[in-house]
Amino acid sequence: MKKSQERDMNYKTVSKNEARLLEAISSKELLTFGVNEIKALTDWKKTRIHNTLSTLKEKGHLIKIKRNTYTLENDFFDRTFEVVTDAVKPSYVSFWTALSYYGFTEQQVNTIQLVSTKQLKGLKVENKDITITTFKPSRFFGYHNREGPIIAEKEKALIDTLYQLEKCGGFEEYVKCLKNGYNELDIEKYTEYLIKFDNRSLISRTGFILEELNLAKKDTLKKLKEHKSNTYILLDPNGSKIQDPDSDWNVKINREVPKT
Repeated sequence: MKKSQERDMNYKTVSKNEARLLEAISSKELLTFGVNEIKALTDWKKTRIHNTLSTLKEKGHLIKIKRNTYTLENDFFDRTFEVVTDAVKPSYVSFWTALSYYGFTEQQVNTIQLVSTKQLKGLKVENKDITITTFKPSRFFGYHNREGPIIAEKEKALIDTLYQLEKCGGFEEYVKCLKNGYNELDIEKYTEYLIKFDNRSLISRTGFILEELNLAKKDTLKKLKEHKSNTYILLDPNGSKIQDPDSDWNVKINREVPKT
């Protein structure tokens, strides 16, 4: 209630020009904007634009995402993923953040995890940590790019996460997410994306886990085996105790696959 009252008081202190600018931003549906976008709307001088943006930020109407990139306060809290991916281009939401979005984990993930083709530093906006992982362009695919957030498809979120297990809390958490979400996947797309990702180690890990959990059909496993690793790889890159190797998938079993 207190925050709402403070916000109402701030709106009362907005000047006519500031109010017009906020209205123009809303009418143009600008998710993020900076000096150039405001100049196109107002034709003001840059000094005036900088001052106005700074004042509106102080009054709580705008949130600064990064240098010369702002968003309306309501947009940031109501459409967080859309705002962040609009501010960081190209990017899509993935890893544990996406798995949480799809309900594959009961964990509350506060960090916004992005994939980009650019080497970019992470951001801290309000109480949100935004991490950015760089993928080569050939692996930057499999995301929704329609209305709503730019986010990895369910199939691709699971693939990205197994590729970098540290982005979801480790091997056991990943297996839990896979079990929770497998029945919602388009298996043909999932298989296609795994092969397209072009990482044989990833395919061997995936195939072994799917077989252990008795999730995949024989034809899916057969197709994945055609692309398995040519050499033995660790089931969990962060595991330690190695048991007997599995020759079907060329996997050194160093982690038990939890069944429950």
